[in-house]
Amino acid sequence: MHASASAESGKRMEPGEPTPAGEAEDSARKGQHPREAAPISYTPPVPDGPDRPWTRGRRTRWWLVLLADTIAVAAVACFVAASVHDLARIPVLAGCGLGGVIVAWVLTWLVRRRDDHLEVAWPDGGLVIAVTWAVWLGLNAWRTGEGDVSFAVMLAVFLVVFLGGWRYLYGYVKAHDSLVPKGVQRRLDAQSTETGTSNAPKPAQVTHRDRH
Repeated sequence: MHASASAESGKRMEPGEPTPAGEAEDSARKGQHPREAAPISYTPPVPDGPDRPWTRGRRTRWWLVLLADTIAVAAVACFVAASVHDLARIPVLAGCGLGGVIVAWVLTWLVRRRDDHLEVAWPDGGLVIAVTWAVWLGLNAWRTGEGDVSFAVMLAVFLVVFLGGWRYLYGYVKAHDSLVPKGVQRRLDAQSTETGTSNAPKPAQVTHRDRH
C-alpha cells in the first residue's frame, strides 16, 4: 500500500508545472503552428512530349546500331542453319546477312537522313529489316541457288525477332526515363489532394438570422 501510494504521489504534477494541454494552448495562443513537410516535386530525366523523348535533339546512335545489328545477324544465321539442320551453312548465311544489313543501313540512312534514328523500331527499324531480308534472300539465292518460300518466311520471322526485338526492348527501357515512378506519383497525387482540400473555400455557415 505504501509503495503504491508513493508511486502515485510521484506521478502527481507539482503545482505550477505546465501540462501538455497547457503547452498546446500556449503554442496556439502565440500563433505557433506545427512544422509542415516541404512540398515535393519531380521532373523525369527526359521530360515527356508529343515526340519521341529519348531521340530528341540527336541522330542515330551508330555505335549501338552497328553492334546490335551485327550480333543479331549472326544469331539469325545460326538459328537458320540449325533450322535447316546444316550448321556448315553458318558462314555463308552470316556473310549474306552481313551484306544485307550493310545495304540496309546505307539505304535507310539515305531515306531518313533528315531525321534518322536507326535504333528505333519504326519506321527506321522496319526499313532496315525489310531491306536486310530482301538483300539476304538475293545473296543467298545467288550463292546457293536456293530460293524456296519456306526459307524466305523463316528468315523474315527471325529477322523480325532479333533485329526488331532489340529495338523494341531498347525503346521500352529508354521510354521509362520519361515516366514518373509510381511511388513518387502517389505522393504527388496525395500532395495535390491535400493542397486542393486546404485551399478549398469553406461552406458558409447559416445562422438563425439568415434563415429568416
